[in-house]
Amino acid sequence: MKKWYMWLVAALLIVGLLTACGTENQEERQSDEAQTEETEEQTTGSGEAAAFPITITDAFENEVTLEEEPEKIVTLIPSITETVFALDAGDKIVGRTDWCNFPEAVLEIETVGGMDFDVEKVISLQPDVVLAHASGAHSSADGLDQLRNSGIKVVIVNDAKQLEDVYKSIEMIGEVIGKTNEATNVIEDMQNKITELAAKAEEIPEEDRVNVWVEVSPDLYTPGKDTFLNELLQLLNATNVTGDQEGWPQFTEEDVVSINPDVIITTYGYYIENPSEEVKGRSAWKDVNAVANDRIYDVENDTVTRSGPRLAEGMEQLAKFIYPDVFEN
Repeated sequence: MKKWYMWLVAALLIVGLLTACGTENQEERQSDEAQTEETEEQTTGSGEAAAFPITITDAFENEVTLEEEPEKIVTLIPSITETVFALDAGDKIVGRTDWCNFPEAVLEIETVGGMDFDVEKVISLQPDVVLAHASGAHSSADGLDQLRNSGIKVVIVNDAKQLEDVYKSIEMIGEVIGKTNEATNVIEDMQNKITELAAKAEEIPEEDRVNVWVEVSPDLYTPGKDTFLNELLQLLNATNVTGDQEGWPQFTEEDVVSINPDVIITTYGYYIENPSEEVKGRSAWKDVNAVANDRIYDVENDTVTRSGPRLAEGMEQLAKFIYPDVFEN
């Protein structure tokens, strides 16, 4: 994948002959000093001072200029909050939404409300930048404009539908908060894990591929083809039985029974104590393969529905549930 915004580390190389009065020991000392300076540059992140001011073109084509690295950040969606923490900048978050719940340290941060955030509250926190999300930016347009009019910088992060979009959003967040190296490392870790899982899944014979129904709520909403959750299933050599649909469609019980999936994955354990029993309690589903064979699993919701660094972790959970003989070994 193309890596934008990577900082360049300029290595200083001292070459040349010393004067006649120099000694061999002086040459060695000079060489050691040059190496020490180079190491210190790399350790502290050469180019940090030159990284700002920067101008970001956000998801809504707004050009936002940041004169200095932000020290106070407000995040308006959980995936962004998780990403900022993953980039080792969680201590800079001064405001977050009611829905931000990971990592645990985030619960100590002041909340600014839910989707309809409290504009006055955000302003009172005096953030250097507010990180909003394209999925909610239209509905909160007036509030975001009020923040801009008060002099607060607002950056709208792209709405990620595919894994490539997730990586781009992490890159953007990393650039905005001065953590481009950390963003690169997080993305590479995700890619390596996902590649490893996908490579193992390639060994699964075609005849052993499993048909999977993913239920993101008891109202039978499910991921379609243009979602990263569908992409994760494809990489695992599993068949998303609703992979021919757009977005997040809603099905009827009759639809699912007729599809007859081999595995049912639920992602709403936060809201229902025992999702498996919820599914088994549907009398019309008793002959569905997944129900008859007791192959109903609940995946931690946030790891597979949030466009953040834990998607690789969520993919691993899916892999172990769908193909336990392959991925539990």
